[in-house]
Amino acid sequence: MAERASTGPLRLAVIGAGPKALFALEELAALLIRPADATGRLPATGPATGFPGSLLEITVLDPGEHPGAGAAYHLTQPPQLRLNVGSAILDAPASGTFTSFPDWAAREHPELAVEPYPPRAVVGRYLAQRWQRMQESLAPFGTLQVLRDRAVALHRGDEGWLVVREDGPVPLVPAPSDPPTEIPVDEVLVATGHAAGHESSLASAWAAGRWSAELPLRPSVLPVETMLAAAHVPAGTRVAVRGGALTFIDAALTLTSGRGARFLPDPAGSGRLLHERTPEEPSAILPTTRHGLLLEAKPDPGTALPVAAEAALEEGGRRLAHEASLPGSLTPDRVLEIVLDVAARLLDDVDSDVDVDPGTVSDSAPARVAVRRTLGEGSDPELPSGPGRAAEALRRSVAVAEGSRQPGPSWALGRAWVLMYPQITAALRDCTVDETAWSRFREAELVLDRFAFGPPLDTARELLAMVDSGAVDLSWVDAGTTITAQGIQGLPAGSAPADVVVDAVQPPPGLVGVSDPLARHLLETGLVSVRPGRRGAVIDPDATAIAPDGSRVEGLALLGRPTEDHVIGHDTLNRHLHAEPGLWARRLGARLAASQTREAGTLSTDASPLGRGSRGTALLENTDGAPS
Repeated sequence: MAERASTGPLRLAVIGAGPKALFALEELAALLIRPADATGRLPATGPATGFPGSLLEITVLDPGEHPGAGAAYHLTQPPQLRLNVGSAILDAPASGTFTSFPDWAAREHPELAVEPYPPRAVVGRYLAQRWQRMQESLAPFGTLQVLRDRAVALHRGDEGWLVVREDGPVPLVPAPSDPPTEIPVDEVLVATGHAAGHESSLASAWAAGRWSAELPLRPSVLPVETMLAAAHVPAGTRVAVRGGALTFIDAALTLTSGRGARFLPDPAGSGRLLHERTPEEPSAILPTTRHGLLLEAKPDPGTALPVAAEAALEEGGRRLAHEASLPGSLTPDRVLEIVLDVAARLLDDVDSDVDVDPGTVSDSAPARVAVRRTLGEGSDPELPSGPGRAAEALRRSVAVAEGSRQPGPSWALGRAWVLMYPQITAALRDCTVDETAWSRFREAELVLDRFAFGPPLDTARELLAMVDSGAVDLSWVDAGTTITAQGIQGLPAGSAPADVVVDAVQPPPGLVGVSDPLARHLLETGLVSVRPGRRGAVIDPDATAIAPDGSRVEGLALLGRPTEDHVIGHDTLNRHLHAEPGLWARRLGARLAASQTREAGTLSTDASPLGRGSRGTALLENTDGAPS
């Protein structure tokens, strides 16, 4: 594909308007504007770069109502749906044109100034305002139009790309005229979030079942206002839920707290919460899970670790960085071994504040045996089996997070995983092991994520209160009951049937197995490549797509969930975890600079700030450092 020969603005299409797109466009703005003053406002004199006001022509396509927020942070969500990561992760953008979430909340929502897990709707309002400021910061350099629309296909032309839209949607911001169905552009950035559907969802096959008329299906949890409304999930019903992770917790809170229930401290002084039920709730909520357990509670933010534990984590990070620097030496199996070593150290030293021997732990050491067994079995070895197992695991994790119970192997594995996650994601980027090795890692990752990325302590306490009140019944989890397109299988003896089924399993990340037209198109046309056994597109460090033949697909970039397994851990608001958005912006900056130089008739071989070299080499050498 040749670069467009004619002069004029660089035409950029951004598909998706969630946080990932916001962060990328902020990185681009940071290259074009000079630093903001102390008030956070743009300099009154405008850009200091010398770029003209017709530099960019940006078209953003997203079906959502509030650019920046994305579906996960929709502004109309009820307040009981809360952020699952500390809000301090939302620092000021790269452009310096807006403030951090904590500073914004202190001004706009002072009641949340010290709340680490605010309502997601409030986070959405922050992101929407941050998007508006980003748009204002780019205004001196061209135009940015947001269309409430979806892209369904991309076609390469002689001088760029054609982005194919769905028919019918209208611009979110009024435009001089409705854009054509096919939009010609020079660059495309795909930054889509959760897919609309997936092959393993219940919705596609449920209606064909003989039982479907008697057992209605709610095909998703979000938006809870419509999916879980009383008209669809009536009071007093038994609600079967496929899934037991964070989306299940959203459903449980919506069907209890969202219907007037309260969680009150136990007047007896036990420290537990008591669930004060209301007649509007279902009679029982029955989750099902793959591993027979729920997510474990995470400790409160800022919970200090012993000095020895900190030393073990630092040593683990150094080992990851060292082995990652040796070509071909750091495999997923080696990463897991390092995680096991660190977890064993944490378990050994949780009661001690002495220095830690930085050497690896012997495979026969009791702590190492315990963490290896826990990773393999998916639970602490001493956890009892049979009825009550899932509730006991949840109760123990809450007690550990509160500090009233000695941590066990699952806690140690979760802490090692989450606290080394930035180094792990960096080390495994573009990992080329075979499908069998990657599948082994993915199975371990599912267990580690359950130990590391569970609900905040307060949310876990509320969930435990629901279990204690009978509102949440974990008997189906203990029995291994499953919900598939063929119905509900494996009910425990004597269990009453369900009245309604809720599918709380989210579409997987990546492009494989999702039903979105654009994802299918990218795969079927060979515009992207996916390694065997993986889910997401292979991309270069600057987010440029890599074709099946290994060549760069110039002008096509992907960020976020579409690249999962090649780039790990995109479900985060941490803009520092991945370097791709900044390197993508620098590549565009290089193209803009080269264009301006060309128009002035003084194009030189050094026009690009990224320099020259083999695929990805210059980009890696010019990064501002590894993700933090």
